[in-house]
Amino acid sequence: MTERSDTSEQRTETINRFFAAIQAGDYPVLLELLHPDAITRWPQSGERITGAMACVRVYENYPGGPPTYGVQRISGEGDSWVAELTGDYGDDRWYVVSLIEFDGPRIARMTDYFGPSFPAPAWREPWVEHEAPPA
Repeated sequence: MTERSDTSEQRTETINRFFAAIQAGDYPVLLELLHPDAITRWPQSGERITGAMACVRVYENYPGGPPTYGVQRISGEGDSWVAELTGDYGDDRWYVVSLIEFDGPRIARMTDYFGPSFPAPAWREPWVEHEAPPA
């Protein structure tokens, strides 16, 4: 295996572990994976979370518990990665794209974009195919 393959596998594993740790409430793992000065941005709500501990506190205090994430796809190279996810908030399904940047082996910056599912409008019917929602 090349060094690049090893790094890619490590980054993919780190991203999977990060979202699994949120769901499991395994905050020591989040602190292990996040750079101490990590920044998380949520542009849609205009929020910025600065520092690994602040990120942990957000998930610790999430009303009703954090969403249940389903990682659909992870892609990237070097220090820049993208995770496509579903996030289930009780009966509501949201779709999430997380832009993830690494500093060494740890996550240094995340920018998350998210939106709820919604029915496709009828006017597009002639030009689209319908996909089954991700599990």
